Amino acid sequence: MLRIIGKILFNKYVWLLVVPVLLVWSVLMLRLEQRTYFALNRQLESVKKIWGGNLEQPMPSIRYKNFGSDVSTLTRGELAASDVRVKLDMDYRKKGLAYYTGYNAEFTGKYTVKNPQKEKIYLSFIFPYPMQQGEGILRDVKLLVNGQEELANTEYQQNLALWTGLLDAEQAIEFTLQYHGRGLNHFIYGFEPGTQINQFTMTLDIIGAKNVDYPVSTMTPTNVETTNNGVTLVWTLDRSLTEFNLGVVLPDKLNVAQQISVMTRRAPAFFLLFIASVCLILKLAGRPLSFVKIGVLCVAYFLFYPLFAYLSMYMSVWLAFALSFGILGGLMFNYARIVDQLNVAAAITLAYLFYSGITSLAALFPAYTGLILTIEAVVLLAVIMHVLSRYRDADFMELLGWDQAFKTPLFPKRKHAEPPTPPDLPNE
Repeated sequence: MLRIIGKILFNKYVWLLVVPVLLVWSVLMLRLEQRTYFALNRQLESVKKIWGGNLEQPMPSIRYKNFGSDVSTLTRGELAASDVRVKLDMDYRKKGLAYYTGYNAEFTGKYTVKNPQKEKIYLSFIFPYPMQQGEGILRDVKLLVNGQEELANTEYQQNLALWTGLLDAEQAIEFTLQYHGRGLNHFIYGFEPGTQINQFTMTLDIIGAKNVDYPVSTMTPTNVETTNNGVTLVWTLDRSLTEFNLGVVLPDKLNVAQQISVMTRRAPAFFLLFIASVCLILKLAGRPLSFVKIGVLCVAYFLFYPLFAYLSMYMSVWLAFALSFGILGGLMFNYARIVDQLNVAAAITLAYLFYSGITSLAALFPAYTGLILTIEAVVLLAVIMHVLSRYRDADFMELLGWDQAFKTPLFPKRKHAEPPTPPDLPNE
């Protein structure tokens, strides 16, 4: 066994072909890792400043004090009823190879406030905006009071909308807040800690996506209804106290940069299997192993990954995959057909499809990667069993040139020198 390992380690194909290809592969892998990190982290910050960040909408705050009171401290009030309607229209944004989960938001919140006192109060209705400063923009922001905009009592500040005015004893007033905005990744509606939630309903319509998730520390919807264009989520609460928020995480589009990076990390193992399969195909077909021939096939196998990575920047991922795989597969088949037989070229192309094509597709379907690779392993086992049964009389060690390594003992026995034969004594 040690002789076989030594034969592999000191093989010219290993040092002149496999090792250089793996070194170049590691450089490509490092480059793709750096580009993926830049796209998913540093580039994300610039996307937030251009498109908009995560929309996290806090609930309005109510503060009041008795009319004519000299007390400077305001009492926290409660909302008598809330009816919130949000529409999220998916709009994925692409920058380089990375897709970002963007959406256009339409928000309408109707809030009813009642004077809990039997006298006039001085009321402040405070509505915070849902985005951090410097990230994105809100359009058409409007605060209506009983259906009308009271500009004299309304202030649109940098981070919030504020209405201040008088409320008669036990009077009810309805506030309506509307805006259009853009966000990324998720939408959250947050409750003020320690505030009782009364007659609350939130309806969230998502257009362009159905497989949604929910952020940590949020309540799941009371009702979920799938529509033709997406999904509708409804939350209903009454007389509740909760530290949880409401919200949804929108599904990511296939992130090409990340999946190509994953694909390239897995590729060297399948590349070694491809080389072993090519050598075995040539040996079983009775064709000689040529350094130039195997080198050309290895280079063609390797070039698929950078070609696919760069074509994906200028066209759809599926078209880039089809072009990259088809061009290099066609070149590989044509070359093998010219230097070898047609059946050998077909077998090598099938090996290329098996080790490069299917494993690459597995990376592009991350939800099914494990299943695809498991099925591929079963198929590979079936092929091996078929080859072994068809060539059951073949000596594979002899085909690979390893038969002498097994026949030669690792520690050959030393032959002890025989004592010299004494010379014949002369006859007297």
